[in-house]
Amino acid sequence: ELPAGLVDPGESPEAAALRELKEETGYTGSSACVSGQLAMSPGLTDEAVALVVVEVDLDSPANRVPEQALDESEFIRVNRVPVKALLPTLRELERDGCVPFTGLYTLAVGLQLGASGLADASAALST
Repeated sequence: ELPAGLVDPGESPEAAALRELKEETGYTGSSACVSGQLAMSPGLTDEAVALVVVEVDLDSPANRVPEQALDESEFIRVNRVPVKALLPTLRELERDGCVPFTGLYTLAVGLQLGASGLADASAALST
C-alpha cells in the first residue's frame, strides 16, 4: 500500500499527502506535483482521488529515524524496497497470500515497462 487518507476540510491534497506520509511512515517530504481529480472506479462509485508525488530526502536528519504517529486502529509496517525490486517483492508477497494495492502494483509494472520496454509487457504482468 501507499500512504493515503482523507483530505480534511480546508486542507489541500498536497498538505494531506504530507500529513499522511508523516503519520503512516514517519518520513517527511515535499510535494513535487499533484494531479487533478482521478476516478477510482467510475462505473461503480463517484469516489475521486488526487495523486500527489512526494520527494523524500532519506539523508535528511528528520528522516534518519522516522517515527510513525498512527491512530489506535491503524497497524502499518513500513518496508523500504529498492525501485528495481518493487515488482519482484510484490510478486513474492502475492505468493505468500497478500493482495497488493492496485496503485502500487500499477506503479511497479509501469516502472518495469519503462526500464525494459513494451516488449517485456507479458513478462512484467506474468506471475
